[in-house]
Amino acid sequence: MNNEVNLSLLNLANSKTKKASKLFERLVEHIVRFEENLAPELQVGGRLVSSGDITFSIEDIGFWNPDVIIFYGTLPDGSKIELVQHVSQLSVLLVAVPRKEKVTIPKRKIGFQMDENVVNN
Repeated sequence: MNNEVNLSLLNLANSKTKKASKLFERLVEHIVRFEENLAPELQVGGRLVSSGDITFSIEDIGFWNPDVIIFYGTLPDGSKIELVQHVSQLSVLLVAVPRKEKVTIPKRKIGFQMDENVVNN
């Protein structure tokens, strides 16, 4: 009985300390599926309606456990951005945006190497 309680508390602690990484996995999976349906000349972008309707190309995503998600991207004028958001405030609309590089170059995968692991699990 005591071991069951300890295990339950450990699982609860892990779920709280890894909240961002779990959300990161879900975001990567969703972005990969979204991008699979885009024409070759398009890539995934994000729109932040709550921040003045800003649209940007999403180039990568990261996280910082327990509660921070980071979007790395580029604005239409070429400026680099990093959007740091608390998991409780995350709200980004996925949109299709034109690719900056030639269509013959393979699209860069979002989420480092995580996308293959997430989709295949």
